[in-house]
Amino acid sequence: MYLPDFIYHKPQNLQEACSLLEKSENGAAIAGGTDVLVEMKKELRNNNELISLSGISELKIINEDDKNLYIGAAVTHNEIIESSLIKKSFSVLSETAKEIGSDQIRNTGTIGGNLCTGASCCDMAPVLIAGNANLEVVSVRSKRNISIKDFFLNHKKTSLEKGEILSRIIIPKVKAGSGISFLKFGLREAASISVASSAVMIRIDGNVVADSMVVVGAVAPTPVVSKSASDILNGEKIDEIETNLMLLDKVGEAVKKDSLPIDDIRGSAYFRRNLVKTLSQRTLIEAINRAKKSLKK
Repeated sequence: MYLPDFIYHKPQNLQEACSLLEKSENGAAIAGGTDVLVEMKKELRNNNELISLSGISELKIINEDDKNLYIGAAVTHNEIIESSLIKKSFSVLSETAKEIGSDQIRNTGTIGGNLCTGASCCDMAPVLIAGNANLEVVSVRSKRNISIKDFFLNHKKTSLEKGEILSRIIIPKVKAGSGISFLKFGLREAASISVASSAVMIRIDGNVVADSMVVVGAVAPTPVVSKSASDILNGEKIDEIETNLMLLDKVGEAVKKDSLPIDDIRGSAYFRRNLVKTLSQRTLIEAINRAKKSLKK
């Protein structure tokens, strides 16, 4: 199995990359290439031009201001794991990056590439949705911000338009009283693709859930935000959630009903529904623990 012939471009800045992508009839932007090149080998895509983003320094910047954390789209998974700034401001993302692929994949694969593949099993998506992130997208003509909730349209399909490149991820800083956690289940310990995943955000006020978001991945064509689960959680007492098994079961059942899994080589729809129920319950308890700890700092 060999790569087909293609024209390779290596622009030095974002504007040049956008221009090349805009003019190309069948081109694709790549960063690490860990998905695009594999799909080309398997003849799942037929791009005849590749525009590399690996030489564009502005896509590799991690910085912050008083309100947000900013991560360039070409930042690799291992750079996310090692970043002291990300560990301080949004540590759950570093934890999630550790769960992606092998060390070789994490050295080259990027956060932007993980999102732009649009795969239903994308691990970064549930965490970033739970964190209420926005995506900055640029083209020759304009720059726009997209809520990550609106980015995924279907499996392998995103809201990126022709000539647009994801430039950075904008994550609001987690405030005291809030906690976010993530869990995934794969069929092996290392380099596993998610059979199901869950991210939960909880914001507490005293002993009450002031706000929540439960997001599950790999159980529908796009990440699923379980509004039914949040309707149960919001306004509920924290100690009731932690001690009332019937209430916890009710939350898990709500997530289970909101998911739309399929049967595939990694698991049946039945297995995934039950799996995502358990994962969401565990991430909920961990998110509550993190929210409590944040108030003690």
